[in-house]
Amino acid sequence: MSLSFFTSTDPQKAFHYPSYRKFWLSVLAVGLSAQIMSVAVAWQVYDMTGNPLYLGLIGLVQFLPALILVLVTGLVADKYSRRAIMMIAVGVEAACAATLLWFAITGFSDVAPIFLVLLTLGISRAFLSPAEASLAPNLVPAMALPNAIAVNATAWQTATIAGPMAGGLLYGISSSVAFGAALALVLAALVLIMGIEKPV
Repeated sequence: MSLSFFTSTDPQKAFHYPSYRKFWLSVLAVGLSAQIMSVAVAWQVYDMTGNPLYLGLIGLVQFLPALILVLVTGLVADKYSRRAIMMIAVGVEAACAATLLWFAITGFSDVAPIFLVLLTLGISRAFLSPAEASLAPNLVPAMALPNAIAVNATAWQTATIAGPMAGGLLYGISSSVAFGAALALVLAALVLIMGIEKPV
């Protein structure tokens, strides 16, 4: 993507608006971080246990909160500041990434706390997803809304494609490098979200 794609002078394009650019980049960074962590923690747990059953449990622990809390998270996104919800959820993800990094650096070998971290990640993502989805249309005027809807999904699509590959390559260097990169990305996302101005 060229730089002009992110700095459009056309007011009908979502990237014309600085807050939307920050939002889109934050979604991309969080998505990449999530994918890197998912791949790295799966390899880490498998290396620790040699048990493939844990790989399925990793996905289940991260998915269940979104399923169980689906009604609650939607209501929270409707009632409270979506930007604030995103900041809190991403802050929690940063803490989780830092914990996983600490586990990797210290050679921690107990899987139970790792699953507790993953459960916390699942809860934070359950609240993050509806807040993201409902904030995006409020960051651009009506004339740019069709374009915002069209490009909004590309951040997660890009992360879904590039994230697992990046996670595998980074874990191939070391688990601490993978979790360190995930932490850096989620911290960058937090800074971007803090820079989002009041919705239009």
